[in-house]
Amino acid sequence: MSITLNTTSPILAALQDLNTSGQSAADTSLAGGQGASAPSNTAAVTVGQNGTLDLSAVDADAMSLNRAASIADLAVGAGQSVASLLATLKDQATAAQNPSLDGAARQALDGDFKAVLGQIASTVSQASFDGVNLLDGQAPAGLKLPAGAGGGAALSLSAQNLTLGGPVVTLASTSSLGTPTAATAALADITGSLANIETALGALSSQANQVSAHSSILNQLTGVLQAGTAANADSGADGARLLALQIQQQLSGQSQPIANQSPQLVLSLFR
Repeated sequence: MSITLNTTSPILAALQDLNTSGQSAADTSLAGGQGASAPSNTAAVTVGQNGTLDLSAVDADAMSLNRAASIADLAVGAGQSVASLLATLKDQATAAQNPSLDGAARQALDGDFKAVLGQIASTVSQASFDGVNLLDGQAPAGLKLPAGAGGGAALSLSAQNLTLGGPVVTLASTSSLGTPTAATAALADITGSLANIETALGALSSQANQVSAHSSILNQLTGVLQAGTAANADSGADGARLLALQIQQQLSGQSQPIANQSPQLVLSLFR
């Protein structure tokens, strides 16, 4: 007489199914989510490792682009303020051309005119971020910053000299409205300066938009790399769970013959 322990075949079948699907998922995990043969697994792992390194490089480039964006945006804003102040000067100079103005009125108008000139000078000198000013003529070559992933490319920010008496704002800091003739001369300089600053603002706005476009690309790339990093972490957790299931199946298979032998050993004592 022999006694046979129930082998619980339905449970083993379920574990076998888990093992089969688990091994396939483990292969997929090692392949970076692409489920391929062993040769392709190595390549996929390499891509995953490079993705982590690229994420660090992209983060560094993003910091550089943030600095460039701040410099460019500040230059555009200051340039727009200078253009607005020049428009105010134009109105004042036009009014000062009137030869019938009495002395007190002309003096007051000239005082306001010189105050606005001071505001232009102050706006240009304060348009500095992180030690870089694109408007004060101190950086004629502009600024170059890395913009490609890993620093492979360079982004150039061109300078626009908006100082009084410079190549763009030709109106001198000593200009006045003391006489109708002086007002006429100042008006001519202001009109030319307004045309020049329109071109300068176009260049400043264009490069600010370029920085924004680079930032958009880097943000998309960062999102892709971060998603890949999260996927790799999830795959590692899945692999650990699958390994536990495999060990559980092996232990179950090893315990069955031991359980089957134990009743037979006991019965043999009574033979």
